[in-house]
Amino acid sequence: MNTHAVLIICYGFPPIGGGGVPRPLKMAKYLGEFGWKVHVLTVDPVYHATLDPSLLAQLPSDVVIHRAKELPLFPKRGQAAASAPVVSAAGANASRSSVKSALKKQLVNVLKKVKPYLMIPDDQILWMPGAMKLGREIMRREKIDMIFSTSGPVTNHLVARKLASEFQCKWVADFRDPWTQNMHTSGIAWRERMEERMEEGVMAEADAVTTVTATFAANFQGKHQQRIKRMELIYNGFDQGDFDGLAPSHEAPGTFHCVYAGILYQKRNPRLLLQAIRELIDAGEVDQKDVLLSFAGVFDYPGYSENRDCVEALGLEDNVRLLGNLPHKEALGLMKGADALLLIGDVSADAGAYIPGKLYEYMGIGKPILALNKPGEATEIIENFRLGQVADPEQKDAIKHAYLELYKEWKADGQTSGEERGSDFAERVRPYERREQARQLAQLMEELITT
Repeated sequence: MNTHAVLIICYGFPPIGGGGVPRPLKMAKYLGEFGWKVHVLTVDPVYHATLDPSLLAQLPSDVVIHRAKELPLFPKRGQAAASAPVVSAAGANASRSSVKSALKKQLVNVLKKVKPYLMIPDDQILWMPGAMKLGREIMRREKIDMIFSTSGPVTNHLVARKLASEFQCKWVADFRDPWTQNMHTSGIAWRERMEERMEEGVMAEADAVTTVTATFAANFQGKHQQRIKRMELIYNGFDQGDFDGLAPSHEAPGTFHCVYAGILYQKRNPRLLLQAIRELIDAGEVDQKDVLLSFAGVFDYPGYSENRDCVEALGLEDNVRLLGNLPHKEALGLMKGADALLLIGDVSADAGAYIPGKLYEYMGIGKPILALNKPGEATEIIENFRLGQVADPEQKDAIKHAYLELYKEWKADGQTSGEERGSDFAERVRPYERREQARQLAQLMEELITT
């Protein structure tokens, strides 16, 4: 029987999909097993294009989801048209449509430029008014013992901070990424000073701070040692339940099939890997007929084509498949049927401090990993657990060596999908299992409300 109630505050929650969603989703899934009644305060997903409603099926029936509306940055589609007078002349309609289109484009461009000066600490600040209104209703109506806010966005912590203060409730602030020590900062001096003050307040008022890597924990402690009351490391991870009975998708028998599922952008792109593979083919070390790379997710952001252009320039159109966004289960099946899983990290100097969420999912799949990642905790995990090959994402010769090693293993294994990672693998990676992490969080929250 659940004896305590927790309010999880997270902007991103199913049916919204994406990299930040699994942590709050899995906490909501498993905390009930450890005596906690779960409420979730999240956004109404009306403005979100990346949706995966199938994720909701993972939640126990007693998890209560509360959805707060977000103020739109742009008017809803159709509002402008509804307010415009009807013009019967076709020419006038066409002219008006052209003018409206041009004005809208100008407005969008202006908003893009001013947004970093207005949307502080992040774009999701427009969710805060609705979240506060609904959050107060939840706190009054339900017997909430604990607030657990997880970021990004860090707006989640601002909502939690106010609710915890107003209702004298215990609060755990969870950081999946750093805030002011993040590699993706605004570069606007006065804004960064403002965010420093915001972060200081969160660190000082939270009853405990949790984060997902030892490096992040050390950096938070170093910066906020006098403010943080308690710091705990709870890794990100994988949910073994996602892989039970998972059918592998064998869509390309006879090829060395590498799969990447996720988002690519300027500082995280596959172009050097593609160049390395092209050179291995030209050198006769890899047979082009054996090569297949599947990319699920965002290959190029709208308006950009560098990655596609690279594929065409290298003559690898028949070797690269772009699958777009896939439902989570379908993406897992694609990974399960792969011969190697691609982990492409950022090229920023401090990127090694991050452990990409998909590394844990790859652990659950159990296939060899080709990790193009800066040295750090992620590469140490791969090397210590013998999960695959590691190469610096900016060193083409290292990438060629790593790809070739896995290709040779695939050839030597009779072109199978790789070997098991060893009988003790499950025990060694237990700290990275979602149920275990929910147990750790439940224990921390129990200690906070009983002391």
